Amino acid sequence: MKKTVYDVLIYLVAFSAIQIIVLLAGDLLFDTKADSPMGLVIISATADIITLILFLWRKWTPVGKTYIQSKPWATLAWSAVAALGVVIPSVWLQEQMPALPDTAGDVLTKIISTPGGYFVIALLAPIVEEVVFRGAILRTLLSSMQSKWGAICFTAALFALIHANPAQMPHAFLMGWLMGWLYMRTGSILPAVVFHWANNTVAYLIAVAYPGKDMKLVDIFSGNETAVLLSVVFSLCIFIPALIQLNIWTKNRGR
Repeated sequence: MKKTVYDVLIYLVAFSAIQIIVLLAGDLLFDTKADSPMGLVIISATADIITLILFLWRKWTPVGKTYIQSKPWATLAWSAVAALGVVIPSVWLQEQMPALPDTAGDVLTKIISTPGGYFVIALLAPIVEEVVFRGAILRTLLSSMQSKWGAICFTAALFALIHANPAQMPHAFLMGWLMGWLYMRTGSILPAVVFHWANNTVAYLIAVAYPGKDMKLVDIFSGNETAVLLSVVFSLCIFIPALIQLNIWTKNRGR
C-alpha cells in the first residue's frame, strides 16, 4: 500500500508540475502571454503533450492493442451516448446546490473563443486526463485497494480537485466517477476517453452558443422552468438506457 501511495503522489506531482512549469516558461522564456487567448491555448496544449509523452514514456499508463482488437464499438458508441445524456441532469443537480466560486470561467472563455480551443478542450484534454487519472492513478489504486468503488471515488475526487475551480468540481466528480466505472468494467481508458470527449464537446458547444460564465439552464430555455425540467427528463431517457447497455456490453470485459 505504501508503494501505491508513493506512485499516486508521483503521478499527481508530475502532472501538476508540468502545468506550472509550462505556464511559467510560456511567460518567461517564450514571451507567450498567459493571459492572452492564444497564449492560453499554446500553454495548455504544450503542457498536455509533455504530460502525455512522460506518462507513456515512463509506462505509467500501459498501452496495448488487446482492447481495441476486441472491437468494442458498441461500448464506445454507448459511452458517447451516455455522456450526451448525463450533461444536463448533472448541470441541473449542480444548480440546485449553493453557488460555488467560478475561478476559471474567464480562462475557459478565452480558450473557447480562440482557434485551437476545441482541440485543447475536447480532444487533447480528454486523452491526457484519462491517461493520468484512469490509466495511471485508478489503475494503480484498483490493483491494491480492496474496495474498487473506494478507488473510483477517490480518483474522481482527485480529478475534481485538480481542476482547481469549485464551480466545476461537482460535475467533474460525477464525470470522474462514471469514467472510473467504465475503466473498472473494461480495463481500458478508451471508453472513458470517448465519454470525456463527448462531455467536453457538449460543454464547448454550449459555451460557444451561449457565451457568458454565469449562464444557467433556465437562461438557455428562455426562462422556461418547465422546459428545463423536461430537458432533464428527456436527457435521463437517453442516459439511463445507455448506462444499461454499457452494463451489458462491458460485463465480460471487466477486471
